[in-house]
Amino acid sequence: MATAANPIIELRQKAQITIPKGIVKKLNLNEGDKLEIYEKDGEIRIVPVAVYPISYVDELKKEIERLRKDK
Repeated sequence: MATAANPIIELRQKAQITIPKGIVKKLNLNEGDKLEIYEKDGEIRIVPVAVYPISYVDELKKEIERLRKDK
């Protein structure tokens, strides 16, 4: 059932949707933010994600390994 917290939205041309303003504000989303979209158990889920360069992730992995060895 649609409510103010769960409004019904319409699938538009090119499979586009608009995320309701209240949700955008609540999650502090901004233009250009990256979102992952996937299907799970018959539901469409959209999750904010952070995207980092591979070199940054590789450096974090090295630091984690170094910290584990120091224990």
